[in-house]
Amino acid sequence: MNIEITRGKDVQVSELLRERMEHKLAKVESRLGQKLVVRVRIDKSGNENYNCHIHFNSARTDFDASAEEDDMIKAADSAVNKIVRQLRKLQTRLNPRGGETIRETLDVELDD
Repeated sequence: MNIEITRGKDVQVSELLRERMEHKLAKVESRLGQKLVVRVRIDKSGNENYNCHIHFNSARTDFDASAEEDDMIKAADSAVNKIVRQLRKLQTRLNPRGGETIRETLDVELDD
């Protein structure tokens, strides 16, 4: 996985935050089954909150999430959680459970 983290003015991204995001996004990468190039932008808004924006393309769709929190780590975690929700929604749509019932799948003739 390749993570490109860009930061805004007056924002220092620690190695701990970088490793934490790599660990969480590696799970997303493994669920998609392909190598990803993830772009993360962290900046500070005017009201002293941190804004984290995550974007990457997969073979099927684009994933995009943004979160604003009072702490940089909280903002990053919220954005990653939004990405995970988008992934679950995509996988649910692609692999619907249901369809045939057990009665439709079995060809059993009952003797009277």
